[in-house]
This record gives sequence, structure tokens and C-alpha cells, in this order.
Amino acid sequence: MTEKRIIASPRQLPGALAGMLRANYEVREPAESVAAPDEFVALAQGAEAVFVTAFDDMDDELIRALPDSVKLIASIGVGVDHIDLEAAERRGIAVSNTPEVTTACLADTTMGLIIAACRRFREGLDLARTGEGRGMLTPETWGQRVTGRTLGIIGMGNVGKEVAKRAQGFDLNIIYTTPRPSAEVDTKYNARAVSFEELLKQADIISLHCPLKEETHHLIDAAAIEKMKPSAVIINISRGPVIDELALISALKSGRLFAAGLDVFETEPDPIREELYSLPNVFCLPHIASATWESRSAMAMRVLENINAFFERGAPTDRVV
Repeated sequence: MTEKRIIASPRQLPGALAGMLRANYEVREPAESVAAPDEFVALAQGAEAVFVTAFDDMDDELIRALPDSVKLIASIGVGVDHIDLEAAERRGIAVSNTPEVTTACLADTTMGLIIAACRRFREGLDLARTGEGRGMLTPETWGQRVTGRTLGIIGMGNVGKEVAKRAQGFDLNIIYTTPRPSAEVDTKYNARAVSFEELLKQADIISLHCPLKEETHHLIDAAAIEKMKPSAVIINISRGPVIDELALISALKSGRLFAAGLDVFETEPDPIREELYSLPNVFCLPHIASATWESRSAMAMRVLENINAFFERGAPTDRVV
């Protein structure tokens, strides 16, 4: 293979991935863990591909500043909302992601959040830390049973389907909304396609698995929450801005919603709102749904495959644009 030049977006590469890339390429990394945009552009001079993560904002200004040598933005992760795809397309730069390899772990995390939020594990954990061995014994502290309830899945892609498969084991009644419903999905997952409005009204548990786009930004806002059951539980492992967090906080505080289980946040990469994570009926995880040895290893191999395919065949395997 002809040696090519690669650069990480403004952050150093994980050691294992850097080692695999260095076997065939020249790898350029910032001196510090995260580089400023101008430093990144300087490092990219002469590079034909750049490596980015979901936490690296590749906006129009940065993409326009990239040298003409750059022809691939190889992103690790499924979502590409951190990349201005139109700007990349205008520059003739291909964009790739790493789909599918995290699906199982994302679905596992979803089910964990459903159980934790419904059963009020956050409050139970706080109580257990006091040394109390028998707490939450009065009705106002009780949680909700998961088995037999109605799960509304927003976005029936790979992850949504895996969640539906797991949900069948809890005898959940599954409804979903997606741009492309199908009888095959209904049969395979014992599910029923409904409108967005109907899902909001019927679901006991609402789980978000849609990409962040202009039309899904604040998809769950105050108006949407108003249509939900007061006993509803919201789960989000997709992207933080799909939910209007201020509206969510207000609903959780007032009792308009029962609970939430969140792995992503509107304020990322800045800290989680204290007003959100301090609520006893919110179970927060720090964006770790894909943080397993299996998922991260598979993501690294997939991004390497995309880079190799780009240089060997002229296009990455998982081309987005």
C-alpha cells in the first residue's frame, strides 16, 4: 500500500488505533490532547484524510479552511451531525462513519436506562449510600413495573429494532414511528407503526433513536411533553438536542413526567446542566452507551477499514457523502 498521510481531528488518537494506522500511514497528531482549529488546519497540510470523533465540530468554516489535499473525513461513531455534510460535499470531500458495530451495546444501554428510570434506581442508590438497608417502602417512593407496559420507539433503524427485540422479553407492547414503516418490521418485532402524535399519547416509555437533523431538533419540546401521559418515562441515547432540556426539566420537576433516563445531553461537549442531573427522577450516564471493549474495538477496525478502502479503491466502505 502506498504510504498516505492521516491526521486526527483536534485530539490525539487512541493508542491502539494510532498503532494500527501507523503500520501503513504517517499519522499526525496535535502536541496536546486537543488542538485549536488553526493548529488542526496546519497539521492537515498535505494530508489526504482526516480522522474525527463525535466531539469534533467540523463546521462549514473549518471544512472551508482545510487544504485541498484533504479528500476524506473519517469519523468514528454512527452520528454525523457534528459534520457539515453540505460543506464537505461542496469541497468534494468524502465523509464516512462507523455504523452497525455499536448497535447491540446501544440497545443494551437503552434497556438498562428503561429499568433504572422506571424503577427509580437513582433514588434507591442515593438512599443505599446512606447505609439504609430497607428504604422506599411508602407508595410515594415506589417505581413502575416495566413488564407489560407500552414502549414507544421513535426511529426504527438498527438500534430501534434491537431495542424492540429485547423489549419482547419484557412483554412490552411495542409501538413505533419511523419514516419507513413496514409490515415486515411489525411482524418480526410484534410492533405497530403509529403516528408521532399517537405515540406520544399512548406510550408509557418513550425511547429516542432518531438522528439529529433540523427536523428532529427539539422534537421533544413542551408541546410534545404536554401530549404524554403524566406517568411517562423518556429515554434518550440518540443526541441531546433532540430534547428541549429546559422543557424536560420543568416537566420532571412539576410531576408532569415520571422520570427520564439519559446518556446524551443538549449541552455537550459542555457539562450536563446541574438542574438536570440533580433531579432525583433523572438517571444520567455520561455518554457511555458505546463504551465497551467490544464496541470501541469494532469502531476502530471499521474506521481503519474505511480509510484503507478510500486509499485502495477511491471510496470508504461506509460513505455518507
